[in-house]
Amino acid sequence: MTQREIFIVGAGGFGREAAWTLDRLNGVNPAWRLLGFADDAPEKASGTFAGYPLLGTVADTARMHPTAAAFIAIGDNAVREKISALLGARDFPALVDPSADVAPSAEIMPGAFVGPQAVVSVGARIGRFAIVNARSGIGHDTEVGDFAQICPGATLSGNTTVGAFALVASNACTVPGVKIGSWARISAGTPAYGDVADGATLSPFGLLRPEARTLT
Repeated sequence: MTQREIFIVGAGGFGREAAWTLDRLNGVNPAWRLLGFADDAPEKASGTFAGYPLLGTVADTARMHPTAAAFIAIGDNAVREKISALLGARDFPALVDPSADVAPSAEIMPGAFVGPQAVVSVGARIGRFAIVNARSGIGHDTEVGDFAQICPGATLSGNTTVGAFALVASNACTVPGVKIGSWARISAGTPAYGDVADGATLSPFGLLRPEARTLT
């Protein structure tokens, strides 16, 4: 069987998680050959990381491997978007851990990540380059926007909408039908009983003022 080449952008914790998921996927179906990690940090220009080669900068790696797929393992939502624009027209597969429970009617868009033991229920949609982290739950007909991030253990009830670039931190939750705006943040362990405006932060201390952000 011919394996497809792929490199991971980001030699950090998320990069190691992505490599782990690729290893686990290959244990089920050996479809991928991980070339290594691309990272712009000077101290990560060469050597190895998590048992794989460090390939150099993102631009250099893209130039050396023009036909390889790429997975962007960067936790910062805005940086993830910038790197996807830099890499341009390339194959960005979604990585779905084999232990995740994803409904057949759910839609996982390119570049997205669904981590170990996450649940993505019926009719849900995970946007481009969005992150659904380990043990998080995405309820039925919920939409997670492009470049958004759902952190470990967070739970989104049915019909929740999470805007682009939003972040729902660990163990936060929503009631059904809540709308979380673009660039909004829900702090760790915080329940959202109502909508959260674009750019606002919902914390245990209440709703903080929105910050002006522009979608790129």
